[in-house]
Amino acid sequence: MSPVPAQWWHESTYGSGITQALDLTTRHEERSAFQEIGVYDHPVYGSVLTLDGTVQISQADDFIYHEMAAHVPLLGRAWQDARVLIIGGGDGGMLREVLRHDFVREVVMVEIDRRVIDLSNEHIGLQGDYADPRVTLIIDDAVRYVADTARSDKRFDVVLIDATDSTGPTKVLLTRPFYHDLHTLLSPGGAVIDSDILLVGNDGGRLSRDPCDFSIYDIIRSGLFARVEGYGARVPLYPGGPFAFFLYSKDGHSFRTPVRSWHGRYYDPELHAAAFALPTWWRNLIAVGPNA
Repeated sequence: MSPVPAQWWHESTYGSGITQALDLTTRHEERSAFQEIGVYDHPVYGSVLTLDGTVQISQADDFIYHEMAAHVPLLGRAWQDARVLIIGGGDGGMLREVLRHDFVREVVMVEIDRRVIDLSNEHIGLQGDYADPRVTLIIDDAVRYVADTARSDKRFDVVLIDATDSTGPTKVLLTRPFYHDLHTLLSPGGAVIDSDILLVGNDGGRLSRDPCDFSIYDIIRSGLFARVEGYGARVPLYPGGPFAFFLYSKDGHSFRTPVRSWHGRYYDPELHAAAFALPTWWRNLIAVGPNA
């Protein structure tokens, strides 16, 4: 067997013993005020964006993650004049998908690192329209923005957490006070989308952000949200296992059934419903958390 080429880049999934190697050539690397940002070229997947050594998107497969994160909560309830908050999302793909719906009245995107936006716009080119009059872009710490908003009268219907998996500046989000503030700033029927790589092994299931102070399992057990639902997708460049979405509903509404018909490159109404059909081990993890 020939040796692995020296230019192959590796990414590991925390605590799993799993890694992937991508045949990448470097286009741009820099250290911003917050994190390491890399843009690379792959012969099949096109431009690839990484933050702190974690793959965020590629030009070829970004639509899978962004469509499933955005359209399930937006089409799983009959929203009128919906207000959407995007936390992170510097590559612009989440904004692109949210803006596809004319019932979305307002989108606020809070990204801490302006360089992620600039480099994504320049090198990846998958972003939504920041000039859309419905959009407010805020370069700030999402923890501060969410806390301030929770103390105000402003409310959001859908919150999309589009941040890295327990790396760099994302770690400060994964705390009990942050999720309590998210619950407060939701409208009465509001929902939050969270996500992570789900791993299964002989020791049960785990998430790639398990080492953080406040895990998804802690959110489930806290009873903070009236309903927690899980659904999944397979994103080729996210290593380790199925990619898990977690939908936190403030009033207990189930988002399993789409109420509007919309078709994307990946998302459609049939896939929306099917994504909630989970294997038994995964349903049990969502219901009780690991080692319960």
